[in-house]
Amino acid sequence: ILAQQCPTFVEFYQRKNIDGVSVVPAPTVVHDDTPETPQETFDRVYSLINDQLADDLLTAVLEQSPAFFEQLVVDLMKAMDYDGFVAKYSGDDGIDGIIHEDKLGFNLIYIQAKRWKTDITIGKPELQKFAGAMMGPPKVEKGLFITTAKFSPKAKEYATAQHIILVDGKKLTELMIEYGVGVSTQKAYLIKRIDSDYFSDND
Repeated sequence: ILAQQCPTFVEFYQRKNIDGVSVVPAPTVVHDDTPETPQETFDRVYSLINDQLADDLLTAVLEQSPAFFEQLVVDLMKAMDYDGFVAKYSGDDGIDGIIHEDKLGFNLIYIQAKRWKTDITIGKPELQKFAGAMMGPPKVEKGLFITTAKFSPKAKEYATAQHIILVDGKKLTELMIEYGVGVSTQKAYLIKRIDSDYFSDND
């Protein structure tokens, strides 16, 4: 039984010298003593700062009203160079915002915005309601569902089939940080390096 459960032990046990003394293989110890470069340190700290900022952003968003969240989503779309506006009559099963896919406004994208707790998982039924609202009028082919919560696997699968883009709480804060919505720059660092062209031989 031991041989079946632990073949490496059997291999060790059988390795004996002529005097019957077990030969113990020297352990392989791997030491990672490679020092962290200044650039790696900066990248690591920068990532930690952004992770904390994302958590703070999500907390701040959850403290606001649903109407504020709908406007935030439209502001984010505008920051991403889309033209959009909050729908006049928004509701739980309706359309919260509309953005134009192109500059002339030929193609519309409907937005559903849900400011829900982060531990809530949005399932397929919510996506089906949104897909029904996309039937119009006017009917649109694409939708954007943004939430502070998260999506179930079935919801993601359904959204892909219905041309609906999903943005959960994590992705939302990433986009807000990237496009400067709800955040401000506290300090900027310029990282410089040697200009090899300046020191090259020009003869």
